[in-house]
Amino acid sequence: MADEEFKTIDDDDLEETSKQKKSSKVEIEEDETKKKSITTDTLIKYLIIAFLILILIMGVVFTIFYIKKKTSLKQNHEVNETKIIKTIKEKELSKNELSKAQKLIQKADRLYKQGEIKEALAIYNHLSHYNKAISFYNIGVAKLKLKKYKEAIESFDSSMMSDKLKTPSALNSAICSLYLEDKDAFFHYLALSQKYLPFVQSSPLYSYYIALINYYKLEPTESLIAILNPTSGFYKDEQNFIASKILATSKNDTQAINHLKKINYAKDYLAIGLLQARASEYKLAQDSLQNAVSSKIEPLKSNVALALVKNKLGLLEDSGELLKASYDSFKQKAEETYPIKVELKNSLFDPILAQNEFKRRLFLDNKYRYSLLFYYAPYQLFDASETINYIQKGAKKVEIRDITPALLYLKDSKTISNINIEITKALKKINENKIYEANKILKNTTKLYPSHSALYYNLALSYAQIFDFQNAYKYFSKSYSLDLNNYKALTFKAFCAKLTAREIPAKELEKLKEKSDNKEALALINLALNTSVLNLEYIETNSQIFAHAINLIISNIQNDISIYSKSAYWLKSRLKNDIVSNILYLDSSHNKNDIKAYARAIQRVLNQDDLDLNPLLYGGALPRELYIRMLSIAGISHKAKRELEKYKDVKSVPYLQSLAFANIYNKDFEKSYQIYNELIDNYGQEDTHTLFLASVSAIGAKHYANAVALLELSKLTDPSNFESRYALGLLYQQERNFEGASIQYKKIGNSEFQSDFFTFFLKKVK
Repeated sequence: MADEEFKTIDDDDLEETSKQKKSSKVEIEEDETKKKSITTDTLIKYLIIAFLILILIMGVVFTIFYIKKKTSLKQNHEVNETKIIKTIKEKELSKNELSKAQKLIQKADRLYKQGEIKEALAIYNHLSHYNKAISFYNIGVAKLKLKKYKEAIESFDSSMMSDKLKTPSALNSAICSLYLEDKDAFFHYLALSQKYLPFVQSSPLYSYYIALINYYKLEPTESLIAILNPTSGFYKDEQNFIASKILATSKNDTQAINHLKKINYAKDYLAIGLLQARASEYKLAQDSLQNAVSSKIEPLKSNVALALVKNKLGLLEDSGELLKASYDSFKQKAEETYPIKVELKNSLFDPILAQNEFKRRLFLDNKYRYSLLFYYAPYQLFDASETINYIQKGAKKVEIRDITPALLYLKDSKTISNINIEITKALKKINENKIYEANKILKNTTKLYPSHSALYYNLALSYAQIFDFQNAYKYFSKSYSLDLNNYKALTFKAFCAKLTAREIPAKELEKLKEKSDNKEALALINLALNTSVLNLEYIETNSQIFAHAINLIISNIQNDISIYSKSAYWLKSRLKNDIVSNILYLDSSHNKNDIKAYARAIQRVLNQDDLDLNPLLYGGALPRELYIRMLSIAGISHKAKRELEKYKDVKSVPYLQSLAFANIYNKDFEKSYQIYNELIDNYGQEDTHTLFLASVSAIGAKHYANAVALLELSKLTDPSNFESRYALGLLYQQERNFEGASIQYKKIGNSEFQSDFFTFFLKKVK
């Protein structure tokens, strides 16, 4: 308790006077004539009465003055979000209450005139004594406001001559002792305030005194009980604030916010916003903190807090600008305000959190949606009839002795045959789930034969399947430029454009759409153009894997459970042991609202003995990431690591990628970091995705400097890798490099980006 407003006479005083009247009742026996005559003694008594009345009136005037002062002070109410206001404010007196003192004087005067002199003098004595105590109390309050804490304690000690002022005086002395950092005195006065509670038991403020005493005794439950069961309606704002502090301490943020809102002071916007942010109500927090900024409430804290909330909402450009502006304005103070600590999301490791996040987010976001199409898309061969046609043309030229053109035709036929041979080799590797080996064959073949659309298309598709969307975009573009009828090359180029934050080739897509009557082509074009879901039509499957995959994506977008289940079931029945098909069927056939049952189903399906794990050893990124993430949701991340460690002799790139990724989810960050370093240094894996995952393991292992270097490389390799930019921005912000953080956040923009891997918390300040 601190800054007590001025104490005044109330109904309790009347009750006490009445008791004194009963105890001091005497009989006066004087004749009528003697009563009417004014003796010297009587004159002296009236002079005493007049003097007491004058003192009382001065006390009332003094009280009224401070009541007016209180009214102006209340308008300047201020809330500190880190500690409670230590104050008791006495209620303002109404006109009726002000007249109580006058009525008491009139009552004493009437008693005196009636000859009940002792009763009258008892009232006057009480008024004089109590008014003196009030004066000491008010002086103590004034000294406390001036921060003269020792002098305030002396005045409060003197005011304890009145039983009714003992508890509030002791409480204020305890607060003065806190400011003086005198723990012994603090506990002494706190004990006194509790000892004297019986004297204020009939006071309307009784529950408030109990609440404050228990609050300072660090007994929040007892304090909250007193607040929730008040003995009067006084000090609602103060009690709501205390309640909010207690509830916030116990992490009951919603109720804490509700109590703060009852106060309804603009000064509380910052505190409310911080609580809403802690409760992950970021949009509400944004509004509250914006109000705090507009009201110029603690500008530095309000702006930095708003920047952090905007970060959580994915409004990263705004966040960066607020941080930089705060630093430019406040320099060192900005560095010390709400420092952050970068961490990996707990949902990567905690099955319950993973399940809750899984429910909130679509199973198929753009990355996985397009990757599924890449996963099931067919590779392309040159048309065999084209090869035969070239051979026939060459033969005819030979017959008519036109040797030079004949050799050119035959040479072309040989080239096409050689390309098909190389593509066939690559397809054989792909059929064995050996994507990286196929990619190497195709890349070497393009160097020998740099002008063939199908070859570039296949190379691009292999890059897309290992999540290298930057190179995939490059080679799909090359493929389409060599064959303007290759609609898969164009639509897949558009998918990669979205995944690398490029503009899609809308004009080319629209032009192709106008001249095409191919249902598959139209479906892919509409998906690329983000055409309204109402315009997406299912295609005839004709028992084709890719057609079912397209329908599965369309049904997922349109939330058509029936078609989604049908397509997933077909893929599962056709590709019984395939990891991805099993996961899709699992997702389509179980109610994700019952996430516990869903987790058990994941355990059952992914624990099958006949599940083909070759994609984890040799294949692309999609099976690896879906498999390990689904095991995390089911709470059995260790299974992936245990299964992979059975194949220690396999030293393929995909195997090492899978093992490193599994180690992240098992919190073996140091091991994961070592494997990623081996992939980068010894296997030349410098794609943006590998570099980023290496940084994830580096941050998990607390190698922050190495993480920054890896993220810089990842960002340079693919400037559109928002995960890398976001992590880099967070690390710069952690080191209080607000300008560096702002640059990274600006590149991401206000895109509502949400990282799958990284988050931040407020660092505890020592």
